[in-house]
Amino acid sequence: MSNALRDTVSRLLAAEGAIIEPVEPDGLEVLAPAPLQDALAIPELARLGFGLELAGQHLHVNLESEWMNRLQALVDRRGRLLQMTWPNAAAVPAGKDLGETAGRGLALDNATFRLGEAEPARTHYLWLAFRVTALSEEKREEIIHLCLNESNLAEAEHLVEPLRAALYDRRDCDAPGPDRDDAPPPPPTEGLRNLVARALPGRLRLLVAPFVAGMERRMTRDLERLRTYHADLMRETAVKLEEKKRKGEPDETLARERLRLDAIEREYAAKVADLQRKYAMTVEAELLQACRVLVPVRRQHLTILRRKGKRDYHLDWNPVSRRLDQLPCESCYALSKSHAICDDRLHILCPECHAPCPSCGKLYCRACHPARCPTCPRQ
Repeated sequence: MSNALRDTVSRLLAAEGAIIEPVEPDGLEVLAPAPLQDALAIPELARLGFGLELAGQHLHVNLESEWMNRLQALVDRRGRLLQMTWPNAAAVPAGKDLGETAGRGLALDNATFRLGEAEPARTHYLWLAFRVTALSEEKREEIIHLCLNESNLAEAEHLVEPLRAALYDRRDCDAPGPDRDDAPPPPPTEGLRNLVARALPGRLRLLVAPFVAGMERRMTRDLERLRTYHADLMRETAVKLEEKKRKGEPDETLARERLRLDAIEREYAAKVADLQRKYAMTVEAELLQACRVLVPVRRQHLTILRRKGKRDYHLDWNPVSRRLDQLPCESCYALSKSHAICDDRLHILCPECHAPCPSCGKLYCRACHPARCPTCPRQ
């Protein structure tokens, strides 16, 4: 981590006009211009240390340090969008081999497909990186990635690691060149926003599921302790009340015991509410960076057949990950090994988005009807 952080900081400072000299094992000497000195609160000649070995005059830098916050403020929103071209057209599989690969990878539960021609093409892949913050009694931060083929919104999560490695090594990728007729335009902003709003929730639930499971176990344990404690208090108070009734004590004394029972119930309800607030979780996703890559691909055309309907579609094989894209769920965009096709508009759906309605039991498409089941009466 220290080497990666050092290299990243070195590039950022060099882009701001600083002269950088590496210091082994994990340091940098920085000759900073005046604006950079003011922004980062460093002297003209600064020594930065990214490991535990360097001490003395080196300013220790890690991801949690205040100095990194100043660097983030300096960079601001620059670098949030990267556009590049992947020029290396690696050997692609022959049309027959690509068709066989596509055939093995397609699992349609209620439809069939017919393979068409395979041809060379160019397409944009959109890679979005989000920082996810889950906040409860503890705080967790993770990075989550969403990568889609813009031409058909097919899943391309397999591209993330090869692209990240290429970007870090600064190899294989070029700045975007002149537009070409076969390079599609960028998707509309509103459509992209809606897509992300539908694609992220499922991925977020999977990401925080272990965190939520741990919190639920602790909450269940704390609630059980609370219930046991107050149940014992109420039982003891009820026994005292019955004993005083048996002895014929005055009504004022009995009323005090009843008030004590009411107070125990109110205290229990308040403690339960406190625990619910303690274990409540908020999850936020912040877009860190978007990367749009123009890639030469081998495009496999196919026709999806469902009853009397048919729909033309395609899947792309790319030379970056050397894999074929996956079918998307056109409702939630979750990763799925099998898919179903809806009857109305032939949407491609994961099993959850083509599941029966919990009320009436009829199958319906969540892409056609995202709000509610079309068969059930309106509430």
